[in-house]
Amino acid sequence: MNLALYENASALRGLEQYQNVIANNIAASHVAGFKKVAVSFEAVDGGEIARSTHDRLRNEMPGSFPVMKNQVDFEEGELRQSNNPMDMALRGEGFFGLLNSNGDVAYTRDGQFYLNADGIMVNSMGHEFAGNGGNNIQTVPGGGDPTIDKEGQVFQNGQLLGQVGVFVFDDPLMQLRKVGGGFVAKDPEVEPNAADPADFTIMQGYVENSNVSAIQEMIGLIEVSRAHEANQKMIQHFDQNIGKAIGTLGATS
Repeated sequence: MNLALYENASALRGLEQYQNVIANNIAASHVAGFKKVAVSFEAVDGGEIARSTHDRLRNEMPGSFPVMKNQVDFEEGELRQSNNPMDMALRGEGFFGLLNSNGDVAYTRDGQFYLNADGIMVNSMGHEFAGNGGNNIQTVPGGGDPTIDKEGQVFQNGQLLGQVGVFVFDDPLMQLRKVGGGFVAKDPEVEPNAADPADFTIMQGYVENSNVSAIQEMIGLIEVSRAHEANQKMIQHFDQNIGKAIGTLGATS
């Protein structure tokens, strides 16, 4: 058995997964607050196969296989001024909270909001923004655009209505999982903490762009393509050698 064939085949499978991650990053590069997925590879021991059945201890052939690992990159995206009072960007650690219809809370860096017919702050999907107490943020319908200060306090016509919740986790990588453009807690028992206003700044009229660099992702696609081609050539080379060996041995027998 030629172990290299299996190693190259494993590499092709990993490259296919890597390509899918890059494609998803590029597709979401224009989604506000989107956090890209970073990819790394590690070699995993695939066991040892004896070259000779007479001497397994001193004459073995080790094999290793590449395994793809990925994790979310929580680096902040660039802030873009939109001059839209219905936009807010978060500078610093933390997430906005969104109240789903089933009562669960999702977390996002996308601060684009709207006022529904009842005057409640919602996102484009209709999910309500959570205040620092966990409830929604109610404005006066038809009372004009709200004003949000750097600490997230929401005013309308000079009256304080509430405060936009900003939530932090002890270990976002371990405690959150990606769902669409946002995140949810992996364990329902995990509770975030309210961020200290000194640790963040909310900027009204700004939007946080995704942290995806389209140029870097395109470079990654080129690298994947070249690695894929190299592994294909290696498989073809081993296949040709095996064919020659079979032909030679068959002719001499």
